[in-house]
Amino acid sequence: MSSITQLAPTSNPPGRRPTRVRAQIPIRIRSLDLVPEFSEDGHTLVINPRGCGVRLRRSLEPGVRVLLDELPGGNRATASVANCVPLGSDSKYWLLGFALDKPGNIFCLSPAPADWGDQPVPISAVPLPRRANEWPYSVFAANGEAHPSRG
Repeated sequence: MSSITQLAPTSNPPGRRPTRVRAQIPIRIRSLDLVPEFSEDGHTLVINPRGCGVRLRRSLEPGVRVLLDELPGGNRATASVANCVPLGSDSKYWLLGFALDKPGNIFCLSPAPADWGDQPVPISAVPLPRRANEWPYSVFAANGEAHPSRG
């Protein structure tokens, strides 16, 4: 289960891109291009409805197409690498900026900053509550499987 830890919003002057929010959200990045083929788990550092910054163990060239997967609410989105910079002098980790193909609140941040506008919050399916003695639960006996036709 993914968790969102909202740390603090970073406001921008009017007319600029939407507010970036510092948030650590677990994410899986998968390449859509044949080269380089890769898949890696990471977590976001900053998010907004146009993209995110993610810490990964490898670098990618700008323009590489990726799938952002295993997001809150079961969401996934396509994006491309906008930039890539090393974190620290040892290049053990990289900060990759991803630009979403279709802007939106794919991270299910609520409440979202006011300047995120009318970006829809994706809704995940909610399981219906189970009722006692409702099919298929009513056909199982305490000592094993029950057969309704056998009484």
